[in-house]
Amino acid sequence: MSEFTRLTLPMPRLGETMEEATVAEWLVAPGQSFKRGDPLLEVETDKTMVEYPALGNGTLLATLVAPGDVVSVGTPIAEIETADPWDGIDEEDPAEAEAAPAPQTPDPDTPPPSGPAPGTARLRATPLARRLAREGGLALDQIPGTGRRGRIEAGDVRALIPGAGAPAAPRVARQAGATAPVYCVHGYAGLGANWAALRAELQRAGLSSSAPDLPGHGRNPAEAGAVADLVDWLTDDLARQSAPVHLLGHSLGAYVAAEAARRQPGQVARLTLLAPAGCGLEIHGGFLTSMAAAPGPGELAHLMRLLGPKATALDSAALTAMAQELRGQRLTGLATSMARGDTQRIDTLGPLRALAGQMPVTAIFGLADRIIPRAHAFHLPPHVACHMVETGHMPHWDATADVAAILAAS
Repeated sequence: MSEFTRLTLPMPRLGETMEEATVAEWLVAPGQSFKRGDPLLEVETDKTMVEYPALGNGTLLATLVAPGDVVSVGTPIAEIETADPWDGIDEEDPAEAEAAPAPQTPDPDTPPPSGPAPGTARLRATPLARRLAREGGLALDQIPGTGRRGRIEAGDVRALIPGAGAPAAPRVARQAGATAPVYCVHGYAGLGANWAALRAELQRAGLSSSAPDLPGHGRNPAEAGAVADLVDWLTDDLARQSAPVHLLGHSLGAYVAAEAARRQPGQVARLTLLAPAGCGLEIHGGFLTSMAAAPGPGELAHLMRLLGPKATALDSAALTAMAQELRGQRLTGLATSMARGDTQRIDTLGPLRALAGQMPVTAIFGLADRIIPRAHAFHLPPHVACHMVETGHMPHWDATADVAAILAAS
């Protein structure tokens, strides 16, 4: 699109079981311009609060739903004007746009409706915080919020409840049919051993799993001069499996898993992607190039802080061992073929579209991911069920029980 066009934005699906969500707050007003990546509104599901980011530059023409409205997935929520393509959202047909009733605008001679009475405006709080406050007999308007724009988080509520500790990890319950062995595909600069905590959770749920080192990593003697070498290796290894697997890929491994599943659909019962690369242009290119350049323990300590709490907590012995592992500079070709600067060169969306109807596909994104923007979740094809978890780029490290529960329930 080179000219400005009018688009109608639908309510996106933000979780596998989500059928509706509550509009929490519009962050852009009608008539206001926005840029790609700016949050347009906040949506509250039964599990979390998520921002809906702009997929391009434009102007908000009209909002079709109001804060507090419960809106079904796919229902139009806003009209915008943009010159950029928005993945998964079609342009309005001019004839339909002309025939459709225009959004209501206030009569200049009619006084605007009064806002909510003081003290009755909807407070910004996550669903879990609301539940904890209700169970603890606390009024939300008496709880100072420490979240973004003053949002009340679960921790804010727990701090005011005597004896309230950290939330208990969700029990992993395997659902009927979730019996395929889980085949874990690590990401760039990762190892099969990185999956140990998650595999222990899966074992307790009665699920078997495996986690090999990819070429160019760990004890795999094969080298990988490009991402395509990883895909070829995994495709061949899937063909050797005795039964279809639940294929689980993280970051770059998510792209590798999706492409291998496209080539070997008969060997994959389900596909799950963690913090998947290749779902949008942006990526933290500095992380990729630094990991490929044989960083020392000190530099690695800074790089690990980009990944999340568990990676940040790695001690000097672990960082030294990692530095020795990276000394061989086996990742140079992968870094070059994966990204150019902060721009990704791989496309996971293509394989995912090709898999529609062939197998169930789930994606899990970290709300605090500093490597891959969480907004890439909105680029996913509609058949992909998406979950957001309170973690960074390593959901299987920092939200192990949550990820295991999602896998076991798949």
